[in-house]
Order: sequence, then structure tokens, then C-alpha cells
Amino acid sequence: TYLRDLVRLTLVCKRWRWIVEDSAVLWTKIDATVGRSAVRRALELAGDTLLDITFNEINVETTRGDFFQLVGERIAHWRSFVVVLTLWNWLFALDDIKKEKAPNLERLQLSGADGAGHGGIVVTLFGGQSAPPKLKDVTLANIKINLASLRLGGLRSLTLEQTSGMSSTDIMDIILGSPGIEFLCLSCLESLTGQVPSQQALSLRDSFGNPSIQLTSLLHLSLDHIPMLFLEFLLSSIIAPQLETLEVNCESLRPQAVQPLLASLQHHVPTVTRLLADPRSSQITVTYLACYQFIIGGLNLTLDMDKLSSDSCRETLEWVFNHLGAPVEDLSFHLLLDDWHPDPSHLEWLTRRITVTRLTLYNDPYYNTDLGEIIPLLSRPTTSAPTTWILPQVEVFETNLIWEEGNDGIVEMINDRHSAEDGKDGVAAPVPFREIWLSFGGQGPHNPPSMNMEFLQIVQAVANGADVYWEKEKLP
Repeated sequence: TYLRDLVRLTLVCKRWRWIVEDSAVLWTKIDATVGRSAVRRALELAGDTLLDITFNEINVETTRGDFFQLVGERIAHWRSFVVVLTLWNWLFALDDIKKEKAPNLERLQLSGADGAGHGGIVVTLFGGQSAPPKLKDVTLANIKINLASLRLGGLRSLTLEQTSGMSSTDIMDIILGSPGIEFLCLSCLESLTGQVPSQQALSLRDSFGNPSIQLTSLLHLSLDHIPMLFLEFLLSSIIAPQLETLEVNCESLRPQAVQPLLASLQHHVPTVTRLLADPRSSQITVTYLACYQFIIGGLNLTLDMDKLSSDSCRETLEWVFNHLGAPVEDLSFHLLLDDWHPDPSHLEWLTRRITVTRLTLYNDPYYNTDLGEIIPLLSRPTTSAPTTWILPQVEVFETNLIWEEGNDGIVEMINDRHSAEDGKDGVAAPVPFREIWLSFGGQGPHNPPSMNMEFLQIVQAVANGADVYWEKEKLP
């Protein structure tokens, strides 16, 4: 680590020791990866410079008590305070900032163990006073903090994840008071369930018009599994014309929630269209719970639609394809089907709606599912009009295998697609696979078994020159 490396430099020779120990700015990064004496010496050598304090419980050499006692004496010099804990007991790390203000604090990151933010008491920081005026970067994860008492404003970055002790009004107050915010991430905030911003926040929003909150500096917005009412309110309230990434992950959509959600996204369409203009990646993932994830350029939109009927699901997807800009029509997608049991008609609908050039089929062996429902659909033209092959533009095919259950269907599918006659019965032949990626997908040890060369040679024979890979290694 940085501090340990500095200590080593002082041992090279007397001249190096004199240079390193005389440069206070080198000793401003204080962590617990060295012993108590080294931490104390580093604090002495740092003098009156501002300090970046880090305590990561994964790699500590100094005891909790010793470390926080030493750095707590220098709270007036803290520039950043980062605490990452693995145990549920986290109150000890806040003893100093519960009582005193850190006047020079610019960054505060408090991350507790997974689940720690849902129990215990709510902690008030800085003796109940408002946060230091220099504080610009705040991350609270799995920790219960009295957010309202901080009266945060003027932030550049805010991350709130799996924590409680706050209301949707508290969050809106921070956003309204931080017009220059650049990074906003709200994730798994169960304490907001059933809550909507207060009437005061609603009145403030309406006074500016609708949408009302101008976030002209916001570059990254991530909203992951927050209550639907608050999600709709927030999306419909803000304008963020400079967004570079937009991530929205909805909780299970119900029929009555679809239209309000889509309406809240409507005025963001011009921004999203810009995000799609330079698609760094285009991927659609569908899981066994009918959860659709769209990653297109700077857009990451996830919709849990297992509660929707097929018609409602298609209606929602149609809105996505129609309202997120014309470039969607021209994109080549990577379609990843993760343990999905498809409705054949729905797969046909996707075939006619998007262009898929890479297809990944993942089978989860621990739930005893297989690819038997999808592979046959890829092996023949559809029976419904207009007749076509399912996903005919796929050039790269990828799947995992389970030897015990056999994989003859995959061989037949490859052979059927590669031997199809173009124009037969008025149906265009599918594009031959250019690459075929196979991997082990069975239960057992992490290391896959040795290759079943007989099977792989059969695959190569029907592949008609396509490159065949096993466990990411190209076969000769």
C-alpha cells in the first residue's frame, strides 16, 4: 500500500529518509495497513497538511481502537474520510464525527457490511450540526445516517445504497440544493417504500414548472430498485441535458405502473437519443424472470416484467424501441438469454423487431433447466407468417453445455442453419455462424472437465469453417 511503500523508502538510505520524511505532502494518505507506530509517525510527518483517511477492514494491521484514536485527534485536518467495513458493528468508526465537525472535509464515504443498514439506531453526525461547507462527495452504503440533519447542499457526487434513516424529501432537498451535481446514484433504498416527497417539495417543483429541476452538470444518473412512486417523481422532475450515462433498474413492473413510468421518461428522449448516437455496446439480456436489460451506448435500462402479460411486455418493449431514438432501428444487438423459457411467439416478435448478430444462451444447471426449449426454435423456420428463421442474422453463437444430458440438439441446430437453402419456399436462409463459443455448464468443480473431443469434432464438421472455441480457447 501507499503508506507501507513510503515507510520502505525511508529505509533505502539516510538521504532518502531525510527527503521523504521532510516532505509533509507525501504523508497525507493515512490508512490502517501498517502498525500503530507507523500510523502515528505518518501523522506527525504530515504536519498541518490536510489528510486523506482510509480504513478498509479487509486489510488492516492497526487495531480499530488504535487507528481511530490516532486519526480522531486530527479531525480538523481531515480532507477525506473513507471507511469500508465487513462486520455489522460499525458505530465505533463514527465516534469522532458523531461529536465533532470536520471543517475541511471534502469527501465522506461510509460503507458497512451488506445488510447492516437495515437494523440498529440511526446515527446523527457532527453533533447535529449541518455538514461541513466544503463537503462535495458523499457515499453512504449499508449505514443508517440521519440524512436530514446534515442539510447537505452543493454536492458534486451523491451515492446512497441499501441504507435507511432518510426520506424521499431528504433526497429531493439535497438534489434541489446541489444544482451542480455531476454523479447521482440511488440504489436499494427500502426505507423510501410508500413515501413521496412532502407537499413543500412538490410545491417547490411546481413553482419552477414541470419538469422543474435543472441539473445541467449531471453526467451520471443511476436509479436502481427504488420505490416506483419516487422513481417516477424524480425522473419526471429533473432535466439533465449533459448526461453521459443513464441507468434505470425498476422493481417488478405491474400493469398499472407501466404507463406512468414511460411518461416520466418522455422528456428525456432527446438526451437518450444522444446517448445512443455513439453505441459503445448494444446488448439485451433477458433472464428467467422476464427481466430485460438494455445496454446501448450510455443507456442502461432494466425492466422487471415478470408480472406483465405478453401483450403488456411487448407494448413496453415497443415503447422502448420507438421512443429511444431512431438509431435503435439500425443497431446490431448482442442478445443474452439467461435461463429464459421463451414464448415462441415472443421470440418471433423479437426477431422481427431487432437485429441480433451475437446470441448467448446461458443454462443454469443448479436449477435443472436446459436449452431444450430454445434450440429447436433456432433449428427451423417459423410456422407463422411471414415465415422466417428465428434470429437469422446471428453470426456469433455462444452457449454452455451439460455433457450428462447430451448436446445433440445443438449439433442439429448448427447443421440445419448452415445447410439451409436460400430462397427455399420463399424463405431467406439464416446467416452461417462465423464463431461458435462453447463452455462447460455442469455442476461440480470450478475447473471444467477435459474436452469431449469427439463431440467438438462433430461441431467443427457441421460448422463449415466457422471458428469453434472451447472454454475461450480456439480449437485447431
